Amino acid sequence: MKVLVLAPSAYLLGGVQDWLAHLVPGLRAGGLEVIVAVPDGDHHRHGPYARAYPALAAQPLANPSGSGEGRIRAIAALLGRLNPQLVLGVNLVDLYPAAQRARRQGRFDGRVVMTLHALQAEYFDDLRRHGAGIEAVIATNRLACRLASERGGMDPARVLYAPYGVSVPPWQAPGGDPAASLKLAWVGRLEQAQKRVHDLPPLLMALQALGLEVQLSIAGDGEERPALERSLAPWIAGGTVRMLGHVDQRRLADQIYGHHQALVITSAWETGPIVAWQAMASGMAVVSSRYVGSGLEGALEHDATALLFPCGNVAAAAAELARLRQPQLLERLSRAGHALVARRYSEGASLAAWRRALDQVMALPPLAAGPAQPAPPPAGRLDRWLGQRRGEDLRRLLGQRFRHGSAGSEWPHSGGVGDGAAEAELLAAAGRLDIPGAPHG
Repeated sequence: MKVLVLAPSAYLLGGVQDWLAHLVPGLRAGGLEVIVAVPDGDHHRHGPYARAYPALAAQPLANPSGSGEGRIRAIAALLGRLNPQLVLGVNLVDLYPAAQRARRQGRFDGRVVMTLHALQAEYFDDLRRHGAGIEAVIATNRLACRLASERGGMDPARVLYAPYGVSVPPWQAPGGDPAASLKLAWVGRLEQAQKRVHDLPPLLMALQALGLEVQLSIAGDGEERPALERSLAPWIAGGTVRMLGHVDQRRLADQIYGHHQALVITSAWETGPIVAWQAMASGMAVVSSRYVGSGLEGALEHDATALLFPCGNVAAAAAELARLRQPQLLERLSRAGHALVARRYSEGASLAAWRRALDQVMALPPLAAGPAQPAPPPAGRLDRWLGQRRGEDLRRLLGQRFRHGSAGSEWPHSGGVGDGAAEAELLAAAGRLDIPGAPHG
C-alpha cells in the first residue's frame, strides 16, 4: 500500500514531529511504501526539516505563487502524480479541497485521513467544512475521538484511535534522596494558553512555603521565555532553576529523563503528552494537572500511576509534590508509570495501533462523491478581475509571488482564525465530556 503523508516543515520541535519521525520508519519496516512531502517556501523550509529528520526522506512541495489557489494546485498535482491509496494529513488544511479537485479531475482515487493532534476549535470546524471528502479521522487521544464526532460531525465508525509511542528501556528506580532535595523537570513549549508556564513561579513559591528543597530544570523554548525568565530570576540566580532552552531528544535522554525524580505538567489540555510517556518510561514519577484530555484517556490515575491536581491550583500541586519526599511512594509511582507506558504507549504498541487504524480506513465503505469545494478567497486583484484560476495562471506566467508574514499564513494549519472565545467554549465543553462533574470555566 502506498501512503502519502503531508506535514508542515516550519516546526522542528514538538510531539507531532517526534511522532512522525518514529511512525514512518516503522510503517516502512512493516512493508508499506510511505512518502512524506513537506512545503518548501519562506517559513516552511524543506532543507532544515530534511536535515532534522533524515530518516523521513521528505520530498519538497513548492507553491510558486504563494496563493491559496497555488497551494491547492501544488497538492492536487502531487496527488495526481503519486495517486496514493491513502493520504495522511498533518495540519495542512489545503489537502482537503486539493484532494476533492484531484478526484473530480480523475487523477486521484485514494482515501484521505485527518490525523488529529490538538483540542482546538478550528480543527473541528475543518471537519464540518470538509468532512464530505475525509474518509476518517485518526486521533491520538480518546477525548479527541469523542470531539471529532460530537463537534466535528464525523460518523463515529470513521473515527479511530492510535496513541503516540515512546521507547521503553528496562525500569530503573529514580536516583537521589527525595527527602533531601526533590529534582523536578518541566518539558515543553514555553507558552501560556495551553502549557500554562506562568504557573511555575507561584508553584515554586508554594513549594518554598512548605519548606521543600527543590531543583527544577525547564527544557523548552517559546514566546513566553523572556517573561518567564524575568519571573524566575531569583530562583535562576540562586541555582534552584535551570533554563535549558530547546533540548533535542538525545539531550532529553542524557540530561532530563532518568536524571530527575519527577516531571511536572501544568497544561490546560493535551492529546498526549509524549513527554509524560517518555518520563514514565525512564522511571520518573509524573505530577500533573488534571488537564482536559486526561480523563477519557484513563492513563494518569491519581495515586496509582501519577499524582494529580486541579489545573491552575499551585497550592494543590505543591502539596502533591511534597508527598514525593516519601521514597516508597516515589518508587511505587515510578514502577506503575513504567508498566503503564510499556503496556499502552510503547513504540511497538503505538505502531501496531496505527497500522491497525490504517487497515480499518481501507476497509471502510467508500464515501459518496461530495459537493464541489468552494474556491479559496481571492488572493489579489488578478483573482478579483479574472477569477482564481485564470488569476493564478497569469500570476505564474508573470512570476508574481506573495510573501507571507508567518508559517500559518504561508501554509495554513486550519481554515479558521484563532478565536479566544471559541477556544474557551470548546475547552469548557471538552472538559465536561472528559471529566464529568469537575469544574470547567
